[in-house]
Amino acid sequence: MRRRLVVLAALVTVTVPAWAAASPADLVGASATLKVVLVPERLGHGTTIRFDFALTGPDGALPPPVATMSLLYPRDFGILSSGLGLATCSAAALEDFGPRACPSRSIIGVGTATGALDVAGERVQEEALTAVFLAPFENGNIALLFFLDAYEPLLAESVFDGSLQAARAPFGGALTVRVPPIATFPDGPNVALVRLRSTIGPLGITYYQRARGEFVPYQPGGIVLPRRCPHGGFPFGARFLLADGEVLSTTTTVPCPGRQPD
Repeated sequence: MRRRLVVLAALVTVTVPAWAAASPADLVGASATLKVVLVPERLGHGTTIRFDFALTGPDGALPPPVATMSLLYPRDFGILSSGLGLATCSAAALEDFGPRACPSRSIIGVGTATGALDVAGERVQEEALTAVFLAPFENGNIALLFFLDAYEPLLAESVFDGSLQAARAPFGGALTVRVPPIATFPDGPNVALVRLRSTIGPLGITYYQRARGEFVPYQPGGIVLPRRCPHGGFPFGARFLLADGEVLSTTTTVPCPGRQPD
C-alpha cells in the first residue's frame, strides 16, 4: 500500500496574538487536555519538550475538526537558539521525496498524530508518524515544516501553515498551526484530530556531520532551560479553535526540579 504524506508548513512570525490574554474557560461541549514532560529537566542544561494533546467531544463523541492549534511554552525557552535546526529542508523536497530528502540537521522533533472519523456508527482511526523540520527563511521570517506520514484511509497529502508567535505572561511563545478541512470521501465528514504527541528537542534525533571525509553521528543540543525555575513551575498551555467556532483552552505546569548539583 502506498504511504500517503501530509506536510504542515509553519511560517514563523513574532507578534503578540489577540488571544494570548484570553480566559482559559471558553470551551463549550468538547474538551482538551495537555500533558508536558521535560526530558531531562535540569536547570541551565539542554532539554526536550515532550507534549501530548488530546481532544474529546461530549459524551464520548468525536470533537469537531480543528481549525487552529497552539502550544504555549514558557519564557526564556530558547527553541530557535538551541543546537537544533542547523540546516533547512524545503516543502517541495519533503512533499516529493519525504524525510530522506532533508538534511539530518534540519529535523527538530518527532511524534505521532491520530485522526478519527465516524462512519455508519463505526469509528475509524488512523495514526500518522510526525516530524518537525526547520525550513528556509521566507521574506525574512523563519519557517518550520511539520511532516506527517500516514497510511490510508483518512489522511491525504496537504500543506498547512501557521506561525511562531510571542505570548503574554506567564508564557513566552506560542507555536500555532492553521489546519484546513481534511476531507475523506464525497459528502463524508472531515477528519477530527483526537490526539497529537510530539517532541521539540533532541530526544530520538540523530544528526550527522562530516569529519575527515566521513559522516559522524551525534545527538544535537537541546532547548536550554533557564537557570531559575519560576515559582510554581514551568507553565504550558494549549489552545484550539474548532471548525464550529468553539475555543478550547487548557494549561498545565511542569514542577520545578529538585535541588541539583552545579
